[in-house]
Amino acid sequence: MEWALKNLELIFDLTMTHLWVSLVPLVIGSVIAIFLARIVPRRFAGSVNGTLGALYAIPSLALFVALPALIGTNYVGPINVVIALSLYVVASMFFSARDAFSQVPAPAIFIARAQGMSPWQRIIHVELPLAIPGLIAGLRVAAASTVSMASIGAVVGVRNLGYLFLDGFQRKIADEIVTGLFAIFVIAIVLDAGLWFLSKVLTPWSKKSVQHA
Repeated sequence: MEWALKNLELIFDLTMTHLWVSLVPLVIGSVIAIFLARIVPRRFAGSVNGTLGALYAIPSLALFVALPALIGTNYVGPINVVIALSLYVVASMFFSARDAFSQVPAPAIFIARAQGMSPWQRIIHVELPLAIPGLIAGLRVAAASTVSMASIGAVVGVRNLGYLFLDGFQRKIADEIVTGLFAIFVIAIVLDAGLWFLSKVLTPWSKKSVQHA
């Protein structure tokens, strides 16, 4: 605790960087995952899911290091971390997004078609809103893993909360390591609570249906 109080400015700066490196991949990856989940034909879904599952099994540090050789980015810096974490979010969310869309009631889609909605209008105005609970449930899982994996970015030059692990280990300062763990835990909890609240805000009808039940 004493070490944390003496280094509040450092902890704040590292936390802001950690948030940035976590939130950007969550936004990019979730958008791509939702798009793929909706446009990939059913007959190819298994193959895509298997490929993404294999990608998710690759250790994050190995992917951080391999990306520069594959796409020509710098070995040190946040770009590789953001791209790698975005890929992990896609891999994590693809199946849950497909499951969320599959749970949209068929009568709702039938009524939308009967009203003359185009396929994109049905997706935006009917399917996407009704799939929100499942989509955010998948996003909550992806958020927890992303916040955790982002700390490894400190190894490739991203000065986030993972820096406290490296520096604390090298200097044998246990309080520094514990502070990093606690800060990451708090970020994960706050993000999860925020996504839960967002789900409630975006699906007010779910609360009404429970009250009428």
